[in-house]
Amino acid sequence: MHDQTIFFRLLKTPIDDKGDVLATHIAALNETGEAEDIYTLDPVEFTLIPRSPFSYWVSKKWRRLFAEHPPFEAEERTVKVGLQTSDDFQFVRAWWEVSARNLGCFKKWASFAKGGAHNPFHYSDLYLVANWENNGEEIRAQPAPFIRNEKWYFHPGITYISRTMGTFCARILPAECIFAHISPGIFVPNDQDPFAVLAMLNSIVTDHLLSMSLSRGGETSGQTKAFEVGQVQRLPFVVPSADTASKLHKLGQEAYDISQHLDQSEELSHAFCLPGLVRHRQAKTLLQASLTLEAEAQATQTRLAVIQGEIDDIVFDLYGLSEADRALVRAEMGDSHRETEDTEKHDENLCDLCDSVADEDEPTPPEDLPTRVQNLLQWCVGVAFGRWDVRFALDPTLLPPLQGPFDPLPRCAPGALVGTDSLPPANVDAIAPESWLRARKTVLDVPSTASDHSPCLPVSLSPCPLPWDGILVDDPTHPSDVVARVRGVLSLLWGDRADAIEREACHILGFDSLRDYFRDPRKGFFAFHIKRYSKSRRKAPIYWLLQSEKRNYGIWLYIHRLRPDALFVAGREYADAKVALEEARLTELRQGLGALEGSTQRRREQEIECQQKLVAEVTAFRNTLDRIALLKLPPDLNDGVTISIAPLWELVPWKEAQKTWEELVAGKYPWSTMARQMRARGLVKNDKG
Repeated sequence: MHDQTIFFRLLKTPIDDKGDVLATHIAALNETGEAEDIYTLDPVEFTLIPRSPFSYWVSKKWRRLFAEHPPFEAEERTVKVGLQTSDDFQFVRAWWEVSARNLGCFKKWASFAKGGAHNPFHYSDLYLVANWENNGEEIRAQPAPFIRNEKWYFHPGITYISRTMGTFCARILPAECIFAHISPGIFVPNDQDPFAVLAMLNSIVTDHLLSMSLSRGGETSGQTKAFEVGQVQRLPFVVPSADTASKLHKLGQEAYDISQHLDQSEELSHAFCLPGLVRHRQAKTLLQASLTLEAEAQATQTRLAVIQGEIDDIVFDLYGLSEADRALVRAEMGDSHRETEDTEKHDENLCDLCDSVADEDEPTPPEDLPTRVQNLLQWCVGVAFGRWDVRFALDPTLLPPLQGPFDPLPRCAPGALVGTDSLPPANVDAIAPESWLRARKTVLDVPSTASDHSPCLPVSLSPCPLPWDGILVDDPTHPSDVVARVRGVLSLLWGDRADAIEREACHILGFDSLRDYFRDPRKGFFAFHIKRYSKSRRKAPIYWLLQSEKRNYGIWLYIHRLRPDALFVAGREYADAKVALEEARLTELRQGLGALEGSTQRRREQEIECQQKLVAEVTAFRNTLDRIALLKLPPDLNDGVTISIAPLWELVPWKEAQKTWEELVAGKYPWSTMARQMRARGLVKNDKG
């Protein structure tokens, strides 16, 4: 018989206090034979767990699970590490910054599962794409490419975040995706239900078993966990019966559907349909609509917690764990939120909450209210540019159903304005008519061309012409004024209440007017847009602001509609007109000045002085724009946003543009189209190419 060893567990004790606490426990043990956080066992039991971690704090039953059940990597189940590009800035993009026509596993940019936000409920959208053109030709050309387990690329399965501060987090891996080295792929044979396996992997049991096998012998809250492929491969796994698998599938599917439903209001998601405030625009105010959204979110999280608790109970039963074992793991994982609840009682509470929202005269604004308002205005800009289809807001039944969980991701979100090829249209005649929209079975479906010849986008649903050149302006005197276009969208949705909605939005955001919001590059729309469109270290705003020095004039560009001559068009058709208008206004003010007297003359002189400054400001803007246009450096969206926007750095109120321009001038990013163009024009310093 082996000797018993005493272990003191002080993982949750602050490091500065560990010595004193250990001394206290030892003294208590010597005096009474008992002490807190003490465990006695035969160290040979550590060998039951692969690599023998010091999992002394768990019961013998937990350790023996590794001996009693086969590892996950058995019976045709497998876990594989994936692609490491070694240069993400060159080979990885956000999916919205490249052309939709270049998305797809047989195109240039393939969906790429790499990290992402922690979401323990089976669903998480994939924001990144990797350059896999010609079977990854450019990545393979690197000195030491890490392209591992390539035969598993593009297969549907499961993936997980290998490094997290939360619980083990598995989620669906759709078809036609590549998985990364830090988001390994998990694949199961056809006779095993992937949703059931997914539910089991997201159970508290799996998380505890994996945490037991961590090299540090256990983790506590706030520490990063590194779940390596080998740990998941060696995870003891019980294949559920058909009946149990069916229950797990149902719960896993519901968790997926609920989580994905939340993403339908997330503009960066492949599931995006409409902003939450648009879905609830029948509410009297934006605040009331936001409170309703808050109630929905609370209801969703509560239901997800119930589902998680039911999954945990099923998996506890599968592994034959006692109540004592269950209590231990719940205490260990700090898992009070996974306790099951009375669903009917929850529904009653939700109804009470919704009623209180409707009846309350001065409810407390939720923290997310400003963000929701900014998301609304960002969507309005997208509608004005022809990115989103306003018809879906007026008639949500036109929205296509989402694709299946393991289907490929769509190249355009459900809420996008598309043509009959399911891609962004090139002109007004190419917009898909309503009959085609209704014919779609899912967002992936491309029905045959509709038989009717009705207008694609009726005038009544398009308050302003769409700018097919990708240009709007910050100029109240111009028909393509961005603020006027946004107001047109608000009027279409809210009718007579649009002015009140606009005032409320400005009040919530802390601006006197909508124009002030769009002109302020530090706290207004552009700053929010940059932050919102930055994910996984990619900074990828798609609406670019070119602004005059004093912010009195600006041009907005939508990158997915820009032509190679966009800057020349902006200069001739927009900036020239602004300069001419303001010069004419200056001439008009000067006329008759000599006939004025006293205070009237002084006021006119002040107006002339202000107008002279405005003319100088817009002229300087126009001249700078012309100088940049003459560089002839049209953007290639495959380069990514930060490189594409760099030549505009003198007019773009974003430090990232200037930083990237200086890097390009210094010779960085030689692989990019922009760098090659600059080299050809002699703009690269110390060029050795």
